[in-house]
Amino acid sequence: MTANQSTSFGAAVGSISLLAGSIHDLYAVYLEIAKRDHACRIAALYGKQAPPDGHTPFRPLPFEHFEARYKAVLHVPAGDEIFRKQLARQAQVYGVEAVSESIRRAA
Repeated sequence: MTANQSTSFGAAVGSISLLAGSIHDLYAVYLEIAKRDHACRIAALYGKQAPPDGHTPFRPLPFEHFEARYKAVLHVPAGDEIFRKQLARQAQVYGVEAVSESIRRAA
């Protein structure tokens, strides 16, 4: 696939849109990405069998920690853009469209 080909998620690989919206909107996208990433990792580790009790619990970042990371990147040149673009890229990879599409804007 070349850098300008479209994926099944509707955006060109080489031109990922930024996510707009408040920190709460971004956190909602993060949570959905984290859920899907966790499910993928569980499937990779255990296949179709259930993991042992207490193993690999889903533990996403609390909102306060996510917010602290976001505020930290605001002190880096273009940090906000990079943060939003990375989150959009992860949303694209994990197929998180329902949440992210409503807060997407053109780059």
